Amino acid sequence: MSQTVTLDNNEVVPSRNSRAARSREARRSRIKDASMRMAAEGGYEAVQMRAVAERADVSLGTIYRYFNGKDDMLLAGLVSWIRNVRIGLEARPHQKDTAVERLFDLLSGAAELAERKPMLMSALFTALNTTDPAALEYKVAVESEVMHFVASGIGDAPDIDVEGVARVIGHVWFSATRRWVGGLATAGSVEDELRHAAQMMLGGVHADRSLVG
Repeated sequence: MSQTVTLDNNEVVPSRNSRAARSREARRSRIKDASMRMAAEGGYEAVQMRAVAERADVSLGTIYRYFNGKDDMLLAGLVSWIRNVRIGLEARPHQKDTAVERLFDLLSGAAELAERKPMLMSALFTALNTTDPAALEYKVAVESEVMHFVASGIGDAPDIDVEGVARVIGHVWFSATRRWVGGLATAGSVEDELRHAAQMMLGGVHADRSLVG
């Protein structure tokens, strides 16, 4: 299916199908962003479908064309949050030599950003606990983003099992965050847990004592 149309003057313009696809994606993004803002302001219970529709300037029916419910919306938001944090942190200048240093640098930055929005994190992890089968694709997408995040931190290290490290780091990251948002751990604990996990997984506990807090 063509995505562009070439006019007689050789000007290339987007086809109707392409414009429609962009319009759909724009609506989906507005819905997702609205739910994230509401979660950041009032937590999981504040994300009400009609209120999201009003803030996103779409109909309630439009929301249900894109998402089954607020867990889907929030999990889609979590996928974007992890991706955007990674991209933002990657853009910073890095002067880390080892895989454990590079990985912890990214993880530390993500933990610091998360701690600035405790209500949002609480809402996102409440959504992550859903048992609704419809949310499975978003959970898989979250795991995929964590994989990209860890791979980006480790960098070019062919001798490291990136998938295995990412799986363990993801478990530690999510478990530590749940403890923090649940009041079982203090601010800064997520960063500490991630540092220890990175050290243990990549041998940094012996290779670089500068990471020991």
